[in-house]
Amino acid sequence: MNRLFFFLFACVLLLCASCESSDAGAVLQPEEDKMDVRTASFALTSSTERLADRHSESAKVELGYLIDPVFGSFKMDYLAEFRYVRDTIPASATNAKLQVVMYYRSFYGDSLSVNEAFVYALQNPLLFETYYTTNVRVADYCDKSVLLGQKAYVPYDATVSDSLRATTGYCDKVIVDLPDAYCQDLLTNRSYLKNQDAFLDFLKGVYVTNSYGSKAVLNVDSVNLEMRYQYAPDMAKPDSLVDALRIYPVNRETSSMVRVSDVEAPAGVEQDSVRYIVAPSGYAMRVTLPLAALKDTLRKDNPDEKLNINHASLVVEEALIQDPIPSSMTPPNYLMLIREKDMDAFFTQSKYPADNIQTVLGVYVASERRYTFNNMAGYLETLLSSEEDLDAVNDFFVLPVSGVTDIAGTDAVVRHLFRPYAVRVRSEENANSAFRLAVTFSNL
Repeated sequence: MNRLFFFLFACVLLLCASCESSDAGAVLQPEEDKMDVRTASFALTSSTERLADRHSESAKVELGYLIDPVFGSFKMDYLAEFRYVRDTIPASATNAKLQVVMYYRSFYGDSLSVNEAFVYALQNPLLFETYYTTNVRVADYCDKSVLLGQKAYVPYDATVSDSLRATTGYCDKVIVDLPDAYCQDLLTNRSYLKNQDAFLDFLKGVYVTNSYGSKAVLNVDSVNLEMRYQYAPDMAKPDSLVDALRIYPVNRETSSMVRVSDVEAPAGVEQDSVRYIVAPSGYAMRVTLPLAALKDTLRKDNPDEKLNINHASLVVEEALIQDPIPSSMTPPNYLMLIREKDMDAFFTQSKYPADNIQTVLGVYVASERRYTFNNMAGYLETLLSSEEDLDAVNDFFVLPVSGVTDIAGTDAVVRHLFRPYAVRVRSEENANSAFRLAVTFSNL
């Protein structure tokens, strides 16, 4: 056993003694085959700017008015039409009631604030597959001459028990009763129930807005026109009544739009070292990327070689400021970097990525208080290979988006963010951490 141990120990010593550091590989490698890796950092130019207009498509409508001590104020309401659903209302229907019902699972703001919703009838119909914008003129569709109903509400209904609220299907709701004359008209004139066009002759749609309250916004999940009634299933027993419900929803087969109005700017929007990004009021960060300078740097020492961008990152850091009255608005989960000239086309397609349109998503990392745009190497290479004048088309926006389902996939849907979110970020003038683009590139 001892002899075997000493034999193995001697073999190990022999192997160690025979190992000698050598740079023969590097010496033998031709100079022209060596990889040239370099890094560069570029200062950016940015400003806070309110988008003049935005495509109004959103997954859900919003309702409310909010005044924030840091990020300004905004009001959100909506216009929508209802979808006719083929069904038969029994001739024996009685005790009928017609209501506009807004269901919501979440809201932003003061849970006990008092608000009042007003529902008006549209005089002119909305147009399906029309790209409406957030500054739509209500007067083009509704002159507010027909008030269908109004309802005071608080976002959190304290009369609902905790056990009921904890059930899977529970939703808070705001119910607005329509005049009895509308209900009787629908029951009497059954021609309204033939098809969608006939139903729109009965009610072209509604404009729903708030006339009171400035501390809450409802994230409305669904809006229905609901008819509740009773009927006798057996005419031989007319005193035996059954409760029934008919639902005419606002869905993807109908037109609807979110309107944003009464916007006031954030309190410190003029600060040089800070930029404001606020949804839904439309404040975003305009950015100028130094594309011409980047291309010159890549070609400086190797004008004839193709220099590849191995990695490029853009970090947008949250600016933490102590405010006398702090805001309760939180940073959006996603920001998008997109060319100004591509914005209309991208958001009408609502897909990420979109055909022939370059975009990059930045994800908020809460532990680091920043957004990281990491997948920018291919994006910048595409921009630099363009035949366009890089100095003429290098205006971009960093803006909040919603609806991201799979950043790496091709089926993700991206929309403007309309829920209340906001963040202040550091600019290129910030003394602590300037807003810069870092690039690593090589000749391979």
